[in-house]
Order: sequence, then structure tokens, then C-alpha cells
Amino acid sequence: MLAAFLFFQTAFPSLFYGPRLALFDLYQYTAPRLEHDSPVVIVAIDDASLKTIGQWPWPRQIKARLISAILGGKPLSVGIDMILPEADRQSPEEWLRYAGDMPRGLSDDIRKLPSHDAMFAQAIAAGPVMLGVGGLRLVEDKKDTGAFAPFRMIDGAAAPSTLPSFNAALRSIPVLDSAAAGHGLLSVDPDPDGVFRRVPLVSVLSKRLVPSMGLEMLRLTAKASWFNLYVDGDAIDGIGVGPLKIPTQADGSVWVHYSPSDSRRYISAADVLSGRTDASTFEQRIVLVGVTGLGTTDLRMTPVGYMSGTEITAQLLENILDGRLAGRPEWTRLAEPGLTLICGLFLIVTLPLVRARWQGLLGLAPLGVLAVLGFELWQQSLLLVDVATPMIGEALVFVSLLAGSFAEADKHRRHLRRELEARKIAAAKTEGEMEAGRRIQTGMLPRTDSLAHDSRLDLGALMVPARQIGGDLYDFFKIDGDRLFFAVGDVSGKGVPAALFMALGKSLCRSYALHGEHDVGAIINRANAEISRDNPEMLFITMFAGILDLRSGEVQFCNAGHDAPFILRNGAAPESVVSVGGPPLCVVEDFSYPTETLQLHPGDLLCVTTDGVAEAMDATGALMGVERTKRILASIAAGADPKTVVEELYAAVQRFVAGAEASDDLTVLAIRWNGP
Repeated sequence: MLAAFLFFQTAFPSLFYGPRLALFDLYQYTAPRLEHDSPVVIVAIDDASLKTIGQWPWPRQIKARLISAILGGKPLSVGIDMILPEADRQSPEEWLRYAGDMPRGLSDDIRKLPSHDAMFAQAIAAGPVMLGVGGLRLVEDKKDTGAFAPFRMIDGAAAPSTLPSFNAALRSIPVLDSAAAGHGLLSVDPDPDGVFRRVPLVSVLSKRLVPSMGLEMLRLTAKASWFNLYVDGDAIDGIGVGPLKIPTQADGSVWVHYSPSDSRRYISAADVLSGRTDASTFEQRIVLVGVTGLGTTDLRMTPVGYMSGTEITAQLLENILDGRLAGRPEWTRLAEPGLTLICGLFLIVTLPLVRARWQGLLGLAPLGVLAVLGFELWQQSLLLVDVATPMIGEALVFVSLLAGSFAEADKHRRHLRRELEARKIAAAKTEGEMEAGRRIQTGMLPRTDSLAHDSRLDLGALMVPARQIGGDLYDFFKIDGDRLFFAVGDVSGKGVPAALFMALGKSLCRSYALHGEHDVGAIINRANAEISRDNPEMLFITMFAGILDLRSGEVQFCNAGHDAPFILRNGAAPESVVSVGGPPLCVVEDFSYPTETLQLHPGDLLCVTTDGVAEAMDATGALMGVERTKRILASIAAGADPKTVVEELYAAVQRFVAGAEASDDLTVLAIRWNGP
């Protein structure tokens, strides 16, 4: 799953555009640009202006008055965010074309009036004014030859193929177009979802490089004659305007760090025309002129809400002049798959090692780390790092691992159920088959000589069923080189059902211990939960299980309703191991069994028995009891090896019952720790 996701993430990144862009919008929405200088002023032809001056479009002599009033405030540059491709129909010469018949003298007098377009052109030519140009993508080639500031290529011979391209342009009428000191492209394509997050600073128009409106405004402000285009292979590294170098994306665009739409950027055109604007309003500032009146504005969707295209340009200029541009460096294309790989491997390695109750929390941890990383990089450095895609990959890996774990557990449970059913059938077989069953049960018991090579311990064990097949069982094995797991159990009842149920409990404990669960209480808890699910015979198991650390002699143990074991210390009487413990398995389904500890000293012997010892009965019904068992253990020669202790205890039980029929299965497991 992880390899497949990484392949799609690197080979088909467009598959994840949706969540990636949604995450970037969340960055902007939760941490927008709140504080900013105001180097840019927008003169808005707003509702108040339309109400005062009249409906749009205005006669161009009014626009001429507006531009002259702005230039009178000594701005650094003025940008007209509009295209005027037709002559002013309210200009005298144009008005006469549609006026119809009138006295000749009157028409001659009207022709003598100045042209509105000429007046507007004169106003434009009086200062550093930029006029907008629209880019068109036509089927037929219609080459544009109008004026644009030139570009000088740095470290490159040709324009990269990643730039937006147009093969024709929509310009204002020649008298206006030629009067402007600068020309900037207004055309900006949104992202696939229609949101404007990036603005291209340079495009290709009729096979030549042309600046955007914002870039041209910076050129006029800096009084530069050209742009420097820094090229690295087929990618743009930045754009120079006078002393300023602007870092860009490979396609020449920049990510805008938006602030919410701010009325402080706006001045009503009606206030400018009426002279109500303070004389210093435009001084040493960049001024943009745009239409914002209801029904006339070009509203565009941004990560922080709708705003006019003019305000988007204003925010872009503020970003550049503040030196706080958002960015998505090229290294993110490698870093993001790297995050996916790291999180995926983390889950693959760690998830099987933890208990089921912690797996959900473990799966959420990488998601939290990725979220914090992404938002911190945005807030501290304005870096747009896509952590949404690694989150998706991590979630898919987590789900696939859980599905595999559940499938494996279900397979194991079905296997155990089939084994249990098979043993129930075997119970109805003949006596010979019962004998075969006894041999099978005996063969399941581990051999004590398997630990003979380890001088740190000695071990002796014995299991004698009351019938051919019993419900007692013991087990021991090394979890690793320094830890020994051991267990003694007793199932309620006797015969095949008890033996099968015990085998189930033993298998579960062994499986959990060998597959990474090293807390003996947790092993018993998991075994209790599993076997309680399917227990039609209503059986239960008493069990004493422990893990002996062969380096320190510490025993971690858990007692599930089992007889207290005995500890034989050098020079001391045998003692019963007192513990908190808990009920037998399958009695209380959700009981939480505690893990307890016992410290052995070199030479100490731990003897675990089933109730077949203390509850052994003679012919009169008298029980052997715990105190008699302690006396028997005390009578065994000091320093006797565990095998001798087991044999002597069994012999004492046999002498006590004196040939009476065995009332219960008998199991003894003795472990002596010899020291590290």
C-alpha cells in the first residue's frame, strides 16, 4: 500500500490537487496577513461614485480629471485596472455620429469641442501611468505588436515553457495606449477550482515576454527601463526590477499571502473628484484605479473570501514591498513524499508492537505531527508545505494494517475453533483414540532438558491427569535470551473438553508473548478477552503465569484465581506467595488483571502447583491441605534440584491418597534461579 501510494504521489501529483489546495487555503484562513503597511492606495469607482457622478462608463473627460487629480498628489505610479478598446461615445465627435440631423452651425460648433479621448490621453501622458492589456487565446494567430517594457535574460537564452501563453491581446484605443508610460497584462488564470491563489508576474504574448500589471507598476515606481529575468534551465528563479529581485515559482508566479479585504486601502473616486481627499493621500504611494461598484466589479474568489482583481494586485504589491511572499520551494516536491515514507514506515514498524487499545492513538500521532509541522512552517516562514497528501497516505497505511491485523486474528480464531471442534469429536472415539489423545497432550508439554544449556536456572515439571486426558497444563519457553515465560493452569472439569480449552488458553498466551507482548498482565488480559468470546461449555481457567528475568531474578507474575505458589528460600521455611490476583479466566470478561513482582535470590526455588496437590483426598475424604504441603516441602533436603522437589512432592501425594482414585489432575512446576 505504501509503495503504491508513493508511486501515485510522485508520478501523478495532480491526483492530490484538491486536498493540497484546500490545506493551503486553510493556512491562509487561519493565519492571514493581519498587519501590513499601506504603500498601495486603491481609488475605487464605487457605489458612492456612481451615485454622485452617474452610471458607468463615465465620459472620459471625467476620467481625465480623476487621473489628473491623482497625479497632482505626486504618487510613485498609477495603474488603471481596465481596458478601453472603444472610443468614448460621449465624446463630441462620436456623439455627432449618432445625433441625427441638426443645424449645420451647431454641428460645426460641437466638432470644435475637445475630444474626450484626447483629454484622457493627455492626462495619462502627464505622469507614470500604466494601462491594462488583456491576453487572448485565439484559434487564429493575431500577433500583438503593442508597447511593453523589455526583458533581459539572465543565465538563459529562451523563455521557459512553463509561462502562461497568449497569442493575441485586447488593448485600449491607440490614442490612449500610446499615451501610457507602461503596459501590464491583466489576464490571470485561477487554479483548477476557480480560486486565485497565485499571480503570474510574467507571461508570453505573441511569442514575447510581457509583465503583469503588478510587475509593471513596480517598474514605473523604480523608474527602470527593463526587467531582469533570472532563468535556471526551464524554470524561472526570480525577476529583477531595478534594485529589487523578486523570488518566484518555476512558472514565474508568486503565491499571495492574503489579508482580509480592508477598507483602509480604498478611497472613493467621488472624494478625489470633489477635492475632499487630503493632499498627502497619494504622495510617494502606488495608486491603482479600479471599478468596485455593485454590478460592475470583477469579484474573484481567494482563500480568504471574494475580492476585486484590483485588490488582489494591491495585496501582491504589498507582499513584494514588505518582503513577505508566501512560497513553495522546489525541495517540497521531494520532502512531501519523504514525509509519507517516514510516517508509513513508522506505522508499519510500531503498530504490531503495541496493544490494540493503543493502536488508534498511535495512528493519530503522525497526523498530529504532520499538522503541527505544516502550520508551523506556514506561520514562521510562509512556506506552503503539503502535509495533506502524507496524511492521506498515512491513513491508508493505517487502515490496511488494521485490516490485515483483524484478518490474521480472525484466521487464528477460526483455526482455534476448528481445533476445538476436532478435539470434541475426538472425545467420542474409542479408548485407543483417548490414549492417542493422551500422547498428544503429553507431547504438547515442553521438555525440561530444552533449558539445560542455561546455567542460570534449573527446572522440573510434572503433569499427571486424573483421567487419560486432563485439564491441567504447564508451559515454559524463552521469550528472548534473558527472559523465561512460564505458566501453570487448571481448567474447570476434566477430560477432553478441559484439555482442549486449556490448549486454547496456552496457545493464546504463547502467541501473545512471542509476538511482542512482554507484560504478563497484558498477556492474561488479552487471553481472557479472546477465549471469553466463544465459551459454550461455560468453562473457566485458573492460571499462574510469570516472566523470570534471568539476569536479575525478578519475577513478573499474574495470578488468575490459581492456588498460591510456594517459595523455598535458603534457610527459611516454605512460604506461600501472597498476591492481589484476580478471578479465573472467563469468569469476569472485562476484568483487568494486574502485573505483580517477586524477587528471587540466588538459590531460591519457586514451586507452582495445581489444586490436585492441596485437594488430594484419601479414602476417608480428608484433604492433604496447604499446611501439609508446606511440611512436605520443608522435609525435602535443602539444595535439592527442582526435579527432585517435584518427584518428592508427587510421591508424598501418592502416599497420602494411599491408592484412592485421583480426584483431580495434578501438576507441579519448580524453578530454581541460580543467579545471573
